Amino acid sequence: MDVYKRLKIEFDSIDSTIREYTGNSFICNYLSKLETAIETGDKELMLYCLKAIDEWYIKNIDEIYRNEFEYDFDSHETTKALVHELYEEIQKAEPPASGLANLKSNLKTKVFISHSSADKKYGDAIRNFLVGLGLKNDQIVYSSYSANKIPVGVSIYDYLRDNINSNVFVIILLSNSFLNSVACLNEMGAAWVVKSDYLCFYVPDFDFSNLKHFQCAIDTRKMGAVLKPDSNCRASMIEFKDLMCNLFNLETDEKTSSSLIDEFFENIK
Repeated sequence: MDVYKRLKIEFDSIDSTIREYTGNSFICNYLSKLETAIETGDKELMLYCLKAIDEWYIKNIDEIYRNEFEYDFDSHETTKALVHELYEEIQKAEPPASGLANLKSNLKTKVFISHSSADKKYGDAIRNFLVGLGLKNDQIVYSSYSANKIPVGVSIYDYLRDNINSNVFVIILLSNSFLNSVACLNEMGAAWVVKSDYLCFYVPDFDFSNLKHFQCAIDTRKMGAVLKPDSNCRASMIEFKDLMCNLFNLETDEKTSSSLIDEFFENIK
């Protein structure tokens, strides 16, 4: 059986075994991103997540056996061995073709970075990352940078109405300032109305208990990335890089993308 098909079949079992044992955000994040990697056919992200899960099991298996409330040790032993085996097999396998083909059938024309001006540092870092990947200035709408601003004399609401559509990918930079801005919430609503694809980034001090967060037009349960220079954010940026390359038909090598992520972390410190 094809190893990618096997991973897709076995994922639910891996996911449920671990989540029934722990709700730890670190490991649950990698499980969620592994599911995304399976759906998009992203070999690099699959390997990154499988390695993290494998290392988590190595570190925690003794504690699992000592846990007086855990009885299904066989499932953990089987899952631990399965994750390691899948990781080794996928390392040697050719990249899958189906996920990439499906994404490239829905190419985008522009990226709109919806943000509060108070979060310009993070918006600039995202904008620079996109340019580094190969996006042109006329493909980016970002009001805090002169080359990407909405044209002078054009109403922002008219511009959103005419330009935010299903061919535009929306990046929502969520912060407490964003949630307190009527203009930002209108941008979010415009993206939701036309069913644009979107991804959320969160500033490091974002208050996830903010009631306005739960009242947003977007699905707040959708996986996002907190902009902290840690392993979780690095995994998210790898996923984001692959998504942008696929949706905009860009090409970048591993060395370049790694340098861009390092530069991104420097810019958000």
